[in-house]
Amino acid sequence: MPRWEINFDMRLRIEDPRVVQLVAKVEALASVIRGIPIPPHVQYRLDRLNVLRAVRGTTGIEGTDLSEEEVAEILSAPPEEIILKNGTRNREEQEVRNAEALMKHVAEMLRRDPTVPLNEHIIRRFHEIITQDIEYEHNEPGRYRTYGVNAGSYLPPQTGEEVQSLMAEFIDWFNTGRPSEWSPVIRAIVGHFYAISIHPFGDGNGRTSRAVESYLLFQAGVNARGFYSLANYYYKNRSDYVNHLDYVRFYSNGDLTRFVIFALKGLAEELEAVHGEVLEEVRVISFRDYARETLGTEGKLGTPVGERLFHFILGLGRDPISLKALRSGEHPLSYIYKDVTNKTLMRDVHFLQEHQLVKVDGDSLQMNLEIMEQFTA
Repeated sequence: MPRWEINFDMRLRIEDPRVVQLVAKVEALASVIRGIPIPPHVQYRLDRLNVLRAVRGTTGIEGTDLSEEEVAEILSAPPEEIILKNGTRNREEQEVRNAEALMKHVAEMLRRDPTVPLNEHIIRRFHEIITQDIEYEHNEPGRYRTYGVNAGSYLPPQTGEEVQSLMAEFIDWFNTGRPSEWSPVIRAIVGHFYAISIHPFGDGNGRTSRAVESYLLFQAGVNARGFYSLANYYYKNRSDYVNHLDYVRFYSNGDLTRFVIFALKGLAEELEAVHGEVLEEVRVISFRDYARETLGTEGKLGTPVGERLFHFILGLGRDPISLKALRSGEHPLSYIYKDVTNKTLMRDVHFLQEHQLVKVDGDSLQMNLEIMEQFTA
């Protein structure tokens, strides 16, 4: 098993056109996402979605085989409630809860002091949170290892003295050396690379390294719409992730650029997805405002009919609803029509359809978001 002698003289071609273009794209996307105002309840929903994906990704890379549905159920349940009834999966459940706890810790820590530089205490605290209440062999939460370990195809430093020395050197180099002059986006990726290469803990090194990366991105405002990270991208491209790490260590002749480009592409991809989700939420908000304007133009606002129509539009989501369920009282919006006749319901549906506010297909009805495309450039 090959061993890479960790050093801090690695090259990074920050003038490489691919690096320049990707950093510009990431920073532009992050700036646009930060600048879009969205209501708190929408922000909460986006945060949950991004937390779910990041948790699924960062635990999945380590072999925790959970579906997004299982992760969502765990994150929604009280801490004391066991979701995965099979006793052999308790560790997987705790890993999910720890990953979420780490994200909340980072957000709170940076809320108190948004300028705190990366240091060894922070990294050890990340590891403590990630591995707490889990029985990993020989692992001590928050404490550097004092023995040798293997890391897949790579042999990291083998003694406690090496680990302590390299971690101290890494932090000093990262905060006062060349990385201090790089874009925060590049710094985050390089921080991840060195943390995973030093492999300072008995277990949980991958998750800790990705936590370091996510912390630095969050601090730079890149993760402003939720603590999503590159974990989801690394999970979807696990073989490429490992291959790029090994290429830089053993075949690049001291050049970090290839791994940085790989990670930048993934970050841009993740941000594009979040940007699309944020814009979709904005489109829904705009649609509801347009519906209110339409009701006002038609003289409906201020009338019982208009109030009923407006609350119905506000309650519609993206998913289709069944008219049968609406009539029978099985749908949450049925309360709007509990004291009116079926004829009134169908008259309302016809009005909304006539003004292109809803689409009706047989027994299925849903908001007509496509109508907002006429207002885009």
